[in-house]
Amino acid sequence: MRTTKLKIVLVLTGTLLLGFFLGLLTAAQIRNAHIKKYRTFATRDGFAAWTLHVIDPTPEQREKILPVIGKYAEKNLELRKRYRSEFIRLMKEYKQELYPLLTPEQIDRLEKMTRFHPPGKGLRHGRVPGPGSHAPPAKAPCPFPE
Repeated sequence: MRTTKLKIVLVLTGTLLLGFFLGLLTAAQIRNAHIKKYRTFATRDGFAAWTLHVIDPTPEQREKILPVIGKYAEKNLELRKRYRSEFIRLMKEYKQELYPLLTPEQIDRLEKMTRFHPPGKGLRHGRVPGPGSHAPPAKAPCPFPE
């Protein structure tokens, strides 16, 4: 009697844990599929493919639309590059002005945080315009010079 109850509890607990982990894995796969979709928007071809997919142009429209999409895909790419370099420059200035006011412990804590959430990679978690973006690698190095 007691071993039967124990078996039932173990089976139910195991099933619950298995369901929990399968749910986590499924959620991660769904998130990664969305991230992959959003990453392509940052490229010239991805920008064009996404726009063409959304508007679904006729063959006649497609011929006229492709040069316009190409033009703005390039501008989008240039804007993203400029933003990244400007943001990194701004964060360098920020460090130069802020660090003299901090204790070594505070600087160390800030450095550790920027290694996990590097500026320029954004917490994209602060999304980019368009269909979205991707999160930075978990252990990306800090882009700032030491």
